Amino acid sequence: MFENPFPLFEQFADRLRVTIFRREDGFSDAAALRHFGGAGGASLWQVHGGESLVVRQPTERAEKADGVATDTTGLVLSIRWADCQNFVIYAPNQHVAGILHAGWRGLAADALANHYALLKEEWGILPEETYVGAGPSLCTACAEFSDPAAELPGADPQFSHGKHVDLRGIADAQLDAIGVPRSQRERIENCPCCCPNEYWTYRGGDRESVLSGRTNALACMLLA
Repeated sequence: MFENPFPLFEQFADRLRVTIFRREDGFSDAAALRHFGGAGGASLWQVHGGESLVVRQPTERAEKADGVATDTTGLVLSIRWADCQNFVIYAPNQHVAGILHAGWRGLAADALANHYALLKEEWGILPEETYVGAGPSLCTACAEFSDPAAELPGADPQFSHGKHVDLRGIADAQLDAIGVPRSQRERIENCPCCCPNEYWTYRGGDRESVLSGRTNALACMLLA
């Protein structure tokens, strides 16, 4: 396990706990709950889309979405990923945490902008009030597409390099456009496909294992 993986959040260590579950950890919702010692867990039926939800009670992957946000302390939020981008978003003034899975389909579906729209609607949170940690995800060399222009419509062509796409760059540009200060963002540069001994990776050889449920995860919990 990668406990407190973002130095950016160290200033909030008494208010927010974050963990990345890697290949060796055997992630499950129950394992996350045991690890955090939380009062309950909130996870999703992830659909590679653009929707986020407010949660205040435990869930059992019944809701179809790719992001959750909460103001409930002791509730363990988790999202699963194997190559896709994954984010934890914290608003310290409102003591609200969110977590988001955003693959290339999620980027095309405005998952980041929709998550921020939810934060503003529910709590009045502005982008400049948030801190964002981005977990390991595909690097440009490993993000190869058959037809980037068709598969990522609307993406700035500056992020395409032949059949390879800088998905991280697209997400960073979207966060710029949303208004999240770069000084309040941190990215872990590891790529699962480049580090198959450390992470489950769909593109890097673990397709069948990932489809059967083996996965990395990003999880967080608000502390009282």
